Amino acid sequence: MALNNNNDNIGETAPASTKRLLIAILSTIALADFGLGLNTVVLPLYAKSLGASIITIGLIIASFGLARILINIPVSIISKKLKSQYIHIGILFIFLGAAGYFFSTSYYQLFIFRFLEGFGSGIINTSSMIILTKRLYQDEKRAKVLSIYMIARRLSMGSAPFLGAIVAYEFTDKTTFLLYTAIMAIGLIIALYNKRFLNNVEIQGTAGKDENDKNRDKKPNERDGKDNKDSKHAWFKKYLFLLKNISFIALCFLTFSFFFSRIGSRRELTPLVGFSIMNLNKADIGLLISISALIGVVLTYYSDRIINAMGIKKSIITSFIISAIGVLTFIAFQNILTFGLSIILLSAGGGFSGPARNLYLMDSVNQSHYDEAIGIYRTLSDLGFVLGPVAVGAVFDYFNYLSAYSLVAVVIIAATILFGLFAKSYKKMSINST
Repeated sequence: MALNNNNDNIGETAPASTKRLLIAILSTIALADFGLGLNTVVLPLYAKSLGASIITIGLIIASFGLARILINIPVSIISKKLKSQYIHIGILFIFLGAAGYFFSTSYYQLFIFRFLEGFGSGIINTSSMIILTKRLYQDEKRAKVLSIYMIARRLSMGSAPFLGAIVAYEFTDKTTFLLYTAIMAIGLIIALYNKRFLNNVEIQGTAGKDENDKNRDKKPNERDGKDNKDSKHAWFKKYLFLLKNISFIALCFLTFSFFFSRIGSRRELTPLVGFSIMNLNKADIGLLISISALIGVVLTYYSDRIINAMGIKKSIITSFIISAIGVLTFIAFQNILTFGLSIILLSAGGGFSGPARNLYLMDSVNQSHYDEAIGIYRTLSDLGFVLGPVAVGAVFDYFNYLSAYSLVAVVIIAATILFGLFAKSYKKMSINST
């Protein structure tokens, strides 16, 4: 199936080509998400069974985000220079992490394997986001395509916690890790099969346009091929320019709060509070998380309609208000009903914020800066993966679980207010909006 080679308008690709691109990406990444989701309930409780403290569990979970932070920008730079993607390498790292869990015997080993997971996740997320952003930035149906992309990913990660928890409940934690390893082995085979096609997409989708953007952004003497200090430091100027973009930075902080709350609550507070405070078993916790995730998937399905009706910025703010209400409800009432409701509302809030945040990224950043912008965006956002579980775990350990939930609420509310006040509203699709 041939790709559209018209470099003047990347977005005008055949629907069948876009469909094939989604299948190639999601057939790999959805499996990775499913594998990662299997660990949602099992990993923190497994670490606890090995003698890890709440703070230590938070650090183990946080090592995932640390690895992503370290790899995001390098992947964006290498991807742009070599015109290639590395999803298959990311899957390989996740496979090694999964196998490591299965053979682990001490909780300190979990740091290493969680780090490998994060390293792989950073590679596949950054690579896939670069491909899709460049391919869709002019596409009038980009909201629908992104909603399909998010649905597939959230359905995979959302359905997995219950399966992972029930397998661990009926058998052992190691059985869940073995299942995880087998799934990632399949994902690695598929990723290697799709490697050539995805590289062709990257080359054909960006070749002519990238050159035009480079020439447009350069000064006259640079277009003539003259070497000077400006050209030597062009990459630094791009990053500096992006860091001065208030709307872009506000979006980064907002996504930071999303990861902070999701990882700090779903992967740490929910299993620990559900098991120790609410007296739920692993299967019950996994079922609750999966149900909430499926509700989020339904909202993601309708996200393009919500975004078109409300606008990108308003839909983002609304989604985070819903998430904040979920956390505040549990803090106020502290019972099993509001515990479940908080999990559901957090997932519901994220249901249509994902596509909206990606669309806002496209509109707030110049297309010629997409590689650099995605590297910065993933890095600043992924700080939530690190600080979320560490800060939440420390507050939980030194104070109590309600204080930990209060911290999550404060971060979400602060990020939403800052985004609402300082981020611009983009009325229509903007190609060169910076």
